[in-house]
Amino acid sequence: MEDKKQIKNRLNKELENIRFTKQTDVLKKVYRPTWKDKLHQLWNKEISIPILPVSSAVVILLFGYGFFTISEFNNQDEYPYETIEIGGNTYWKAEVERRLVNEE
Repeated sequence: MEDKKQIKNRLNKELENIRFTKQTDVLKKVYRPTWKDKLHQLWNKEISIPILPVSSAVVILLFGYGFFTISEFNNQDEYPYETIEIGGNTYWKAEVERRLVNEE
């Protein structure tokens, strides 16, 4: 029994200058977090969004959308509706036909 006390005293004397500072890290690894702790960690998570890549992607998407919209517009006929000329004036054919039906 006395040997154990001597060993313990000697060990305490040798280790008195050593301080354990990572106690919370060890406890986190030993004890599993509850669902409440996990939810709390998820809720308090910081999100960092890099500005340069995200803004570059947005600009590319906007220019792409604009390019394809303009190219579709240019592919359509300049006058999508048929026109007719009456007495030196140009009219939409659908408008002339609608007025003729209304007059009859």
